[in-house]
Amino acid sequence: MTLPELSRSGPIAYREVGEGPALLLMHGIGGSSKTWEEQYRAFAGSHRVIGWDAPGFGGSDPAPEQTADCWADDAAGLLDRLGIGTAVLLGHSMGGIIAPRLASRHAGRIDRIVLSGTRAGFVGALGFEERQREFDTLTPEERGRTRAATMAAPGARPEVLARLAVIAGEVTREAFAGGVSVLNGTDNRDILKALDIPALVLCGNQDGIAPPERGEEIAALLSDVRMTCFEGAGHAAYAEKPDEYNTRLAEFLAE
Repeated sequence: MTLPELSRSGPIAYREVGEGPALLLMHGIGGSSKTWEEQYRAFAGSHRVIGWDAPGFGGSDPAPEQTADCWADDAAGLLDRLGIGTAVLLGHSMGGIIAPRLASRHAGRIDRIVLSGTRAGFVGALGFEERQREFDTLTPEERGRTRAATMAAPGARPEVLARLAVIAGEVTREAFAGGVSVLNGTDNRDILKALDIPALVLCGNQDGIAPPERGEEIAALLSDVRMTCFEGAGHAAYAEKPDEYNTRLAEFLAE
């Protein structure tokens, strides 16, 4: 299966495949709607799978405000334009920061939520200034390879690293800056405490960006939660361990 064709609905670009209950996939700061190749393949037969490009990423227009609340409203607007009343939401890393805001601000639209490789908040957590300097000192290809090396666990398959590198290398300076604003401006601890929908927390046991203890912190805040940590996976478990990742996701969707 090749990647679904990129489409647009208003300011947001997205990829869509399959029919059935809606599954909205929200990528991280080093990703785009291309991130979810293995998930499009796995769930096209059972779900209407939609991978968005966050504002400013991929084919999407920048948002008027670089905040998690604004981007959550953009995601809700995409669901509206696609005629989707309710959806299951999977947010990875940066997407996992926006996803709880979407579920909170648009109560009743999200049936259940998956938080993958993320934190309750990234405020002051990572060296974003150093990563921003990479746009001045590295080519897109070099920057992509650098980012891929931090996203995957040691010993990741070369083809996985190559795919992560291509996607990360396509992220623009402007998109990255918007994502940094969202991450640095958001703490979801109170939001997570108030969520009353079924939740699944996923992590890689070798994730240096959102280590397992950050997933455990999220799980402790949620009222209806289950958690799975993948052995031998880094930050990009969806690509490093796709069979295990998709099996656990399918089990959660079938509950």
